[in-house]
Amino acid sequence: MVLKTRSSSSVVNELAAKLRRDIALGTLSPGARLNIEALKREHKVSHPSIREALALLAGEGYVSSEGNKGYRVLDSSFEDLSDATRLRAELECLGLQWSVSNSTPEWRAGVVAAHHMLSEVEEDMIDDPKGFVIEWDERNFQFHKTLISNCNSPRLMDTVANLYDLTRRYRLMAYSIAHKNHRDWLLKSAEEHVQLKNLAINGDIEAACRLLRDHTTKNVDQEGATLFNVPMSQ
Repeated sequence: MVLKTRSSSSVVNELAAKLRRDIALGTLSPGARLNIEALKREHKVSHPSIREALALLAGEGYVSSEGNKGYRVLDSSFEDLSDATRLRAELECLGLQWSVSNSTPEWRAGVVAAHHMLSEVEEDMIDDPKGFVIEWDERNFQFHKTLISNCNSPRLMDTVANLYDLTRRYRLMAYSIAHKNHRDWLLKSAEEHVQLKNLAINGDIEAACRLLRDHTTKNVDQEGATLFNVPMSQ
């Protein structure tokens, strides 16, 4: 009998996903040193798999390499959050403009469907943010991705996806904590998603882009930085 084992790539990807989630939810704190031997024992994987997973996360902006000293979770940085968010907002607006200009029945139906999927988990997030924050973030990304999916620019879409990933840990850490400010923030976000859907499928490019930019960048103003618990430069 031949025993089936997981491929080394699947082990690395599974480990990276676990570490990514722990970093995003704050289980592994910003600035924390990642001990390779400890991770090896905890996750019961090989030394090379640990290093491959950490190298993958370094490329995604979750950890930094310290040479022979190993790896460390990247510190929270308002400048990092602001830079990635503002660039993402501008590129999404461009993608949305192109998508609306190329509007088709299939694209409009896709926007409606993606919004419906997002709206379902938005309701769950109100009562149990920590339990649904991962699913919410994935569906939120799918909605935003669908809005620009008719732009006919794979490179633009890939860049937006990378920028979304770079800021993911800030969103997950913020939205996984339940208190009144977050509840109000989520309700406001849900209302804006409804407006974005309607403006996009109705072809109002100017209003849709204006709302999308404001919707995306509100996380990097003074109020957003406070909500996201990101230290601001003095």
